Amino acid sequence: MQHELSFDDYMKELDAMTELSSLITGEESERDFLYKLLEVAVRSISEAKCGSIWKIEGAIYKPIVGYCYDEKMLSKIEFPLEDSYIKQHFDDDLIEVENIKHYDHIGNKSMEILQNIHKNKERMLTLICPLKISGKVVGHLYIDNFQIKKFSDFTKKMIKMFSSFASIFLTLKNARDHEKEANELNTVYLSFITHELRTPLTAILGYAQTVLSRKNMNADEMREFVKRIYTSAKHLNSLIEDISSFNKLNRETSLRIAEFNIKHILYESISIVETSLSPECVLNVDIPHDIPLTIETDQTKLIQILVNIIGNSVKYTDEGKVEVKINFDNKTKHFIIVVNDTGPGVPKERVKELFKPFVRLSKDKPGSGLGLAIVKKTVKMLKGKIHIESDTGMGMNVEIKLPASLKGVEDIE
Repeated sequence: MQHELSFDDYMKELDAMTELSSLITGEESERDFLYKLLEVAVRSISEAKCGSIWKIEGAIYKPIVGYCYDEKMLSKIEFPLEDSYIKQHFDDDLIEVENIKHYDHIGNKSMEILQNIHKNKERMLTLICPLKISGKVVGHLYIDNFQIKKFSDFTKKMIKMFSSFASIFLTLKNARDHEKEANELNTVYLSFITHELRTPLTAILGYAQTVLSRKNMNADEMREFVKRIYTSAKHLNSLIEDISSFNKLNRETSLRIAEFNIKHILYESISIVETSLSPECVLNVDIPHDIPLTIETDQTKLIQILVNIIGNSVKYTDEGKVEVKINFDNKTKHFIIVVNDTGPGVPKERVKELFKPFVRLSKDKPGSGLGLAIVKKTVKMLKGKIHIESDTGMGMNVEIKLPASLKGVEDIE
């Protein structure tokens, strides 16, 4: 039976927006903000009994927060975006659906968890409204009821207000984060130009000046100085190429997507870096025979990722082993690529710095400090995730998750 809203109900729900505004400090994390918004929405909308907020993370669709739901159970749920119910309604501004818990054609364990959460509810009515950043859908606000047959028009207006509030916050936070990132990048970029590029350039000028000033230099001495000039010039060129690749990646938006054999891509990447392998280090590859091998992605970018990651392990592992493993997650339809080594590792508390542009935690190996920054941006372009674990003396473990197919998600941020 439809619930008629009284004047007091209207006032209560309008007051909710004032309450929410008073709760927001502007310093919340994204998750904290979304939880506050969801809590106020469910408490203030009389037809809302429970609620959740879902977000798109690459090719994955998952709940970020829930209210009147078991958060521990919610945190275990994730769907391939392509297989989710919402994918069919991506252009809708408001969706009202009965018994969404029965949308189970994918046979996914996450759906079993979702059904288990609602197992004591005979019926379920859900209202869904998109969250957007700069006009692009990045997630959805859900409210649920287990008795009524239809949501009131006022409730629909209220959920739109809450979703608009959330979208404004997310857009502003995104702009603020980009501005902060740009300011930090400008600072380290200037430092890099004045120090890292100047070092090999100064060496080249110094060696060249020595050659020009010493009139009686014999052929062997001349060859040695030319060799040093060449090495420094090669290093300088490598730094410039990294900067060019990084800047190009910041401007790039398109992908060349096609089907490839991930095993072939892996071995092609290994062939590029294995010449740098130390004689005291072995490189092992593990690919289970029972996993799918076809990946629909941008081959060039995937090779770039693998060459950087495997190349890093090879470069820093003087003895021991580098292991590369590929697995497949049937639940999320993602390939999981793991690269671990027995190298020196980095301090645990500094692992997050590895993804920052121009950051080099080890000065005993040449490089620009852009490799992992490039990898992170490229992985994001391929709608994947990257995670690194390391500690001093414990080597490094890199895990990359990439969707088996970019179909339908290449234009979604």
